[in-house]
Amino acid sequence: MSSDKTSITAFAPATVANVAVGFDVLGFALDAVGDTVTLTKTTDVGKIEIESIKGLEGLPYDPAKNTATVGLVKMLQELGLPFGFKVSIEKGIPLSSGMGGSAASSVAAVVAANGFLPNSLSKSELLRFALEGERAASGAIHADNVAPSLFGGLTLIRSTDPIDVINIPYPKLFCVLIHPDIKVETKYARSVLATHLSLHQFVQQSAHLASFIAGCFQQDVELIKRSCKDFVIEEQRAHLIAGFYDVQIAALKANALACSISGSGPSIFALAANEQDSKLIKDAMILAFNKNGISKLDSWISPINQIGARII
Repeated sequence: MSSDKTSITAFAPATVANVAVGFDVLGFALDAVGDTVTLTKTTDVGKIEIESIKGLEGLPYDPAKNTATVGLVKMLQELGLPFGFKVSIEKGIPLSSGMGGSAASSVAAVVAANGFLPNSLSKSELLRFALEGERAASGAIHADNVAPSLFGGLTLIRSTDPIDVINIPYPKLFCVLIHPDIKVETKYARSVLATHLSLHQFVQQSAHLASFIAGCFQQDVELIKRSCKDFVIEEQRAHLIAGFYDVQIAALKANALACSISGSGPSIFALAANEQDSKLIKDAMILAFNKNGISKLDSWISPINQIGARII
C-alpha cells in the first residue's frame, strides 16, 4: 500500500473465541459480520481524533479509552510516525456480544494504519498493538479474538509473550451464531470464573482440546464432534444466558457438531458440517430462545473466514 494515500479503510471480521475446548487460546473468524475503521492522515504529529462512530451509541470518543484507537495510540508513539489520524468507526458487531467487537475494531484500526507505512509490519508485529484494545476492554491480554480477526481461519495462541500464533487446518465447516438481546460485559464474565480447577477437569479438558486439534488436522468431522465440549468454563457462565442449555440441546438434536458460548457470551455458536444442516440448526436455536422468552435476536450462518482483516 502506498504511503502517499490520505485515507485508508480496513475491515476486521467478528470472531468466535474459546471454541468450547480452548479457553483464551482458540478462536476462528467469521465471514458474515465485522467492524470497519477508516483512517485519514493528518499533519498533526502523534494526534488521534475520533470523528465519527456509527452503528452503536455511547462509545467513547476519547482515543485513550476507545478500543479501536488504544492500540493506534501506542503504534504512533512506538514507531514515531510523522503524522496523525482522524478516525471513523463503523460498528457491525453488537456491544458486549461475545463476538470479538473490541478486538475487531482494534484490529481494523492497526491494519488501516499499516497501509500508511512505507515498510509494512507483519501481522505478528501488528498483533501486539491490536492486543491493547483487548486489554482496554477486558482488563487482560488474551488473543483468542484478536488473532483470528487479524490472521483469519482457526488460530491457536501458544503464547502472547512472546507472540506465537499457529493457524490450524480444518475441514469445511459452517458456523451458526445467535446473538440474543442480552448484554454480558467481558470483565464481569471473567470475574465469575473460578481460579482453580480439579485435576480431573484439567485432564478431561486437555484431552478434548488435543483431540479437537487432531480432528482438525485429520479433517475428521466425527472426531471434532466428539471433542468439542467444554467441561470447565461453560457451566460457570451458562446462567448468564437465559435458556442456554435448551438452545444447546436444540442445536445438537438438529445435528450440530458442537454448540457452546461464543467468547464470554451471550452469543451462542454451533458448528455444522454443511450449509443445509446449518439452516436447520439456526431455526432450532432461535425456537429454543423464543421458548425462553427471548424473541429479539440476531443470527448468522457463516463459513470460517480464511483471510482475516484486510484493507478495502
